[in-house]
Amino acid sequence: MQGFSSSFLIFFYQIALGGLFALAGTPFHEIERAFYKSTAGVLYVIALLGLWGKSIFYWQSLSQHFSWSVGLEVFFHVAFIFFFSCYMVSLWGERRTFRARSFASSVLTGLAGLVFSAHGFYDGPFVAIETVVYPATFFLSSLLLGSVTVGMLIGHWYLIDTGQSLDPFIRIYKFFVAVLLIQCLIFTLSLLALHFFGSPNSHAGIERLWQYHSTLLLTRVIVGQAAPLILAWLIWRTLLIPHTMAATGLFYIALLGVFVGEILGRQILALTSLPL
Repeated sequence: MQGFSSSFLIFFYQIALGGLFALAGTPFHEIERAFYKSTAGVLYVIALLGLWGKSIFYWQSLSQHFSWSVGLEVFFHVAFIFFFSCYMVSLWGERRTFRARSFASSVLTGLAGLVFSAHGFYDGPFVAIETVVYPATFFLSSLLLGSVTVGMLIGHWYLIDTGQSLDPFIRIYKFFVAVLLIQCLIFTLSLLALHFFGSPNSHAGIERLWQYHSTLLLTRVIVGQAAPLILAWLIWRTLLIPHTMAATGLFYIALLGVFVGEILGRQILALTSLPL
């Protein structure tokens, strides 16, 4: 079981990686380059903070009890930052091939690093239900955090470029809602899968969750899933008017709900080793 500090630092990594996936869903040639510079810049700073915070834990793990999984996690995390840096540089130039390759490499290395990070939060054989559940839930959390962050940032862009078509905003909105719905489904299925097919450690974690942390779980579901679903419906009704400023404000509230819910999920992860 890892402490809250280590669990929480994954939060930064997930925002940055999920934000890049969300940016991949936007029409690059329909939005000014300045939007990508500013949005990618925010995600890049978050990614750097995550690596800076994890560096202490990486050093301790590599120096005290080295394993190939930790070594690969560090390698892919550093590679993610390197290729992300290349992508940031490419946004100030016209080398489209370099930009596309840098972006794709950052996404792929970031995803690989997240998979190995997820592996560090459970003990069990490689062929186990946890091998699927943990990376899947980590990845969905990353997509949710990234999509709600980019949704809020693209909404602010409409305050600058008032003549921009609503299509990019709606595409990010639909991406956010789809990920939120899938996460709600996988959230339930993951608990059931770990209960019926999980390792003894997973069974012990579920028992601790129900006995000591059920209120924390309920709060996480209400704040991080139910409330954003309601806000998503309100955002859609607002976009139909259309009123991008109000939709952006609602996206900001949804961001707060998702962020708080995911932070509570990291607390559950630290207390029970369950990826909720």
